[in-house]
Amino acid sequence: MSEIITELGYDSKSLWQPKGFVPSPYPETTWPAFEGLELKKLTKIEGEDLSVLQDGVKKPMVEGAFRHFYNEKIEKLAHMWVLISRSIAGGMWMGWPNDDYDFPALVLAWEESKKRLHVIIDIMPLADCVEYEWYREKYLDGIEPTYNKFKDLIGPPSTYRWFRAQQGPYMIFDGPSGQRERALECETEYIKHWVDMVKQAEPIKDEEYKQYVNKRKRLMMSQLRQRDPLGSVLLRTLGPELGKLCSIGYT
Repeated sequence: MSEIITELGYDSKSLWQPKGFVPSPYPETTWPAFEGLELKKLTKIEGEDLSVLQDGVKKPMVEGAFRHFYNEKIEKLAHMWVLISRSIAGGMWMGWPNDDYDFPALVLAWEESKKRLHVIIDIMPLADCVEYEWYREKYLDGIEPTYNKFKDLIGPPSTYRWFRAQQGPYMIFDGPSGQRERALECETEYIKHWVDMVKQAEPIKDEEYKQYVNKRKRLMMSQLRQRDPLGSVLLRTLGPELGKLCSIGYT
């Protein structure tokens, strides 16, 4: 039996039916865009067992599901779909290359309530795009037509300086509450671009550059783990043990 995962195992409505709030079909719309990556289930990372999250979580303040994947090029690709306080649906995809590759990180977030929607949509570079202009040209500029199509979704920037410093030149952030279908389409198009990059990626050959990329990647992961406000929400709603495990799973 193949260990390659072809089914996500749930959809936007299978986990809950909150009265008066029907969340957007985030899991079932985005998942098919990862087709062709031959993803395998990631059960352990940094010595931690992720299966307790993958079995599903049901707490007084949060209910949801988590998935973690990898392949020969991807160190971890994490998905989360939760309902917080029975009023906010939270979705996420976050993907990182393993240490042999330098393609950008995929950073997608979806926070939806009855009244508003907040998104983060980015392909986050692992190299400085001024010092390594070829990196932007190779990995990022191909998303520009999609960015131009959806850039009207951009709202006020993040208030976190450290996060703005990590962002790529084609970041879409916040504000599209009245355009949920277009925001979901945008996230799916960014996934498709990232998937194409992963498929075409070749191992890093320059050892000095490889060390630079991996040092930067680990620093970015560390900053997200320590500073991302999502982390504090997860700690508060899931509890310290599961909240910490969830942060390890996506950063």
